[in-house]
Order: sequence, then C-alpha cells, then structure tokens
Amino acid sequence: MRRSVSPRHGPRPRGESVLTRPVLPTVGIGGLAITVVLLGLIKLGQTRSDSVGTGQSIAFTAFALCLIVAAFECRSERDSVLTTSTFDSKQMNWVALTQFVLAVLVTQLDGFRRILGTTQINARQFGWALLAALALLLLWELGKLLARRSRSA
Repeated sequence: MRRSVSPRHGPRPRGESVLTRPVLPTVGIGGLAITVVLLGLIKLGQTRSDSVGTGQSIAFTAFALCLIVAAFECRSERDSVLTTSTFDSKQMNWVALTQFVLAVLVTQLDGFRRILGTTQINARQFGWALLAALALLLLWELGKLLARRSRSA
C-alpha cells in the first residue's frame, strides 16, 4: 500500500531547485564541517597508527556514514529526523542499511580493500568514523532547531 503525500511535504514543482535559499547555508556549513572532520580523521589515523592509509580508510568510512545522515536530514529543511516518521520509507531504510553494511565491508573484505585501496580498520577506528557521522547529525539538528525558532519568532 502506498502512503499518500502529506500536503505539508508535497512534491516540489517541476524545475524547482532542491537547494532553496534556506538550505544553502546548511549545505555549506555541513560540507565544511564534514571536510574538516574527514581531514582530521586522516591525520588521526596517521598519528595513531603511523599510516596515512588507515586515516584515509577511517575518513572514507566516515564519509559513507555521513552520507546516510545527510540523506535522512535532507528530507526536510526544518523538521527533526529524531522522530519515528523518519523511517516511514521502506526503500530509504533499505538503502541506508545497505550503505551502512557497505561502509563496514569496504575496510573489512579483502576484495573491497583491493578495489578501493582501503586498509582494514578495527572497532575503535570504526568508532571514530561513527562519531563523525553522529557529530554531523547533532550539528544538522542544531541548525534545524535554530531554523524552527527563527521561523516562529
């Protein structure tokens, strides 16, 4: 059974950009934050394990996890993803789960590591990648909270 489109979240008119004026600062700040964090993870991997490759693998995993966060966050300019309605789309949930599994496998399966040039990372290093995605989620939610408050004022 198909879920009907809510009048509040109806489809955009044909030709209307997804990057509306209120979304541009969010995308810019989010992109800058991700860039800084990924560069920091590369440096962290380099200093903690004497390997740029390990840092790059942590950053690659973090980037994949950040894409999952961004996919859910981009569904609404102001509404929080911290609700059960975030997971109403079965297709979106399957894509996010698949991407999460692939984010793990790119550093754990030899075939993926050879194709992508990644190295194996341990649970602690994966935790750093996960922490980066969590930081993005919190930053994005803070931005949405501020947007909701400024709109109601």
